Order: sequence, then structure tokens, then C-alpha cells
Amino acid sequence: MRVLYISEVQWRSQVSRKHQMVRRFPADWEVLFLSPANLARGENSLRLRSVRVPARVEYASVLLPKPDSEVALLRSLTPALMSAGGVRVMNHVRRFAPDVVVCSYLWAAPLIGDIRAMGIPVVYDLNDLHPQFYPAARDEAEQMFRKLLDGATEVVASSGALHKAAGRGVVIGNGVDLDTFRGREEGVRPEELTTGPTGDWKRLVMYVGSVDERLDLNVLRRTLETLASDTTGAGVALVGRVFDQVRGDIRSIEAAFPEHVHLTGRVPYPKLPALMSHADVGIAPFVLNPKTEAINPNKLYMYAAMDMNIVSTPFSDDILRHDDVIRIASSPADFASAVQSAIGDDERRRSLRERIALPNSWAERAEEFTRLLSGLAQGD
Repeated sequence: MRVLYISEVQWRSQVSRKHQMVRRFPADWEVLFLSPANLARGENSLRLRSVRVPARVEYASVLLPKPDSEVALLRSLTPALMSAGGVRVMNHVRRFAPDVVVCSYLWAAPLIGDIRAMGIPVVYDLNDLHPQFYPAARDEAEQMFRKLLDGATEVVASSGALHKAAGRGVVIGNGVDLDTFRGREEGVRPEELTTGPTGDWKRLVMYVGSVDERLDLNVLRRTLETLASDTTGAGVALVGRVFDQVRGDIRSIEAAFPEHVHLTGRVPYPKLPALMSHADVGIAPFVLNPKTEAINPNKLYMYAAMDMNIVSTPFSDDILRHDDVIRIASSPADFASAVQSAIGDDERRRSLRERIALPNSWAERAEEFTRLLSGLAQGD
């Protein structure tokens, strides 16, 4: 079985859905990853990941630029580069001769018809509401979205909201790597949690993931204000890459709460459980908008697998369906109060792994995806 992916890869920033799926494909499957070239050094290099991609995965970079680049010269060259990149993609398709193609890159939509004409089934892996990520090219992004939805043989949505937006296909959600996130581990706090103010914290609230525009910074500020004024001795650790669009705001928050917030930066994926073992609460303070509504959050399952209480805003149906065990709060004041009550609530957190994590393993999700790809390759 030969699977060709057309998908943007950012292995330095995250271990994503595509990585979790690919590393669990059957041992006799061959995979070719075609990823648009990324100007951020090393972002789309599979070799930089701490969790190694299997040797059977081949990797190539292609020129398929986005039309909303901040670089004017690149924007002007986009049509020519897209044309050249498309030729290169099709050359790879002919050389590799895949049994099935998986695409999650919006701007590859014009190629789907040519691939289908070769008798190759195409799966659109819809893991985000992709047009929402291109506000400067919204109309064009919507056109590409519809072209992918109409042209793909099958659509796989990672959340119910995405399935509704697509109007077709199947849902194969996200999950957690239970071999890595095995539950709380005893031991001293890692170095990332002993520098700065964290060494004095008695209790730890943690956010794991990209620190970007999806975070509701008003909720984060109010939570820090509350923790700074109470007697729990707690602080908030933000574990992940800080993106440029929020860097100024995050620096302002650091300056306002120097004793109660700590940024670790990127932490290698295998090291996350050691950090999370020391956290009482995992938070997901996302803003409420169409982009976040479509998220089936990996951090939900990671928090649960590590026996952490969870406090979240009601941004997604995949959060709301667990409202009996997750504390959900809309306003900054209610969120801060929910974090306070979650600290030290050992009885509830002990049930989260069984209720949320165990039924949503990446092993199960990859098995579902494998069956679907196998069926399409066989003409089912």
C-alpha cells in the first residue's frame, strides 16, 4: 500500500494529527510526504522531530505558496510558483504511483481533479476550518475549500463541527498517545518548572499548546489576577511556542504578573508528561469564534490522560459533550473561579483518564483511518 500526503508539516512546533496517523500505519505501507516549503527554518523537516517518523516515510518539499504572504515579492510570484509546484507534485504522483492520496493543504485543490483523473482516490483530511486561516484571501480560500470538498473522493473531518461545515464525509476525531501519556509520574520538577517563579509555586496550572491568537488573553489575565490574590500559592505555566501575533500581549502579561506566570517555550514531545505530572489543572482558555468552534482539541485528551482537572471555555462541541467532568466557563471571572475550585479537586481528576482519554487513543483513530484508506484503494 502506497499513500501520498499533500500536507503542510510543522514538526518543530507540534506533533500533529498527520504525524500520529502516519507512524501507526501498517509496517508494509510506504508513505510519501509532499509539504509546501516553509520559510521558518526546519519547520517542515521530518528529521527534527523527537518522535521519529518511520524509515518507510519519504519526504519532499514543493513550492505551493499561500497567496497571503507578508512578502510582496512572494505574493507577486505566487501564480508562477504555484504552477511550477503543481508540475512537481504531479511528477511525484506519477513516480510514486500511490494507491491513495491524502490532502489537507487548501492550496493544492486545483490538483485534485488531475489526480482523480489518473484513477487515484483522494481523501480530504479536514482537520481545521481552513478558510478561516486566510483572512487576507478569504474569497479565494473559500473557493479552494469548496473545490476540495467537491473534488475529493472522501472527506474525513476531525470534529463534528467540521463535518457539518463540509456537508459530507465521515468523522475520525483526534486522540492521545497513551504510550507516552501514561498518567502522573512521581519525581522532582523538571528544569523547565524550576526556573523563574515556578520553584515557589505550591500548585501548578498549565496550558500546553501553541500560544497564539486563539487564546482569550482577557480570560488568562483574570485567572492570573485571581491566583495572585488568593492563598493557594498557584501559578500558570504556558508550555509551547509563542507566536509573533501575540508576543507583545504575552510580554505585557509577564510584566504584570512576574510571580504567577511562566513561559517554557517549546518542550520536546516526549518530555511533556514529566511536566504535566506536576500540574493540578489543565486549561483551554480559547476565544469563541468559527475557527475554534471547529477544533477537536488534542490537549483535552492529553490533560485527561495525565489525570489533570480541566477548565475550558465552551468553544467546541467536543468540549461541551464532557461538561459533566470538565469545568466550563464563558466569562473571565467564571473561568478564574473554576480554576480556583479545580485546584486540589483530586476526586474528579482521577476519573478523567478513564472517561475521556482511554476511549480516544491515537491507536484507535489510526486504525479507523487505515481501514478507510484501505477500502478506498480497493475501490470500496
